[in-house]
Parts: sequence; structure tokens; C-alpha cells
Amino acid sequence: MLRKLFFSFSQDIEKVMADKLTQVLKATKVEVIDTSGGCGSMYRLEIESPEFQGKSKVKQHQMVVEALKAELAGAHGYSIKTNIPK
Repeated sequence: MLRKLFFSFSQDIEKVMADKLTQVLKATKVEVIDTSGGCGSMYRLEIESPEFQGKSKVKQHQMVVEALKAELAGAHGYSIKTNIPK
């Protein structure tokens, strides 16, 4: 029972992060994957946004981290992949 509740919490956080990235960065594609097996300590983030146009990869990643500052505060790690829509 506890595991099911924990898994549900993890899915909720993933949705919150995806929704926030869509709203803040006007993302056209967002993928948030908990790579820690459901405990919410590691994430893989893939974001496609026109807001990244003309910005370095470093700046793009900073934009993602800034948008998710509160959500990533408790994470042990994350990987970010950013793209500009074609």
C-alpha cells in the first residue's frame, strides 16, 4: 500500500514538472522521467522549446533549472536534454 502511494506521488511530481516547463518555457515537447525507480531522487528531463532559440546549451539548462527550482530542490541529480523545435 505504501509503495503504491509513493509511486502515485512520484507521478504527480513528474506531471507538475512537465506542466511547469510547458507553461514557463512554452515547451512544445516535455518528457520528465523518474530514473530512480520511483523514489523521486533522479530525473531525466527532455525539453523542446522555442525559448531556447539563440541561447547556449548552458543558458538553456539554466532556464530549465530555474523553472524547476522548487521541484528539483530535493533531487539528488538530474540530466537535461534541450532542443529547439524544427
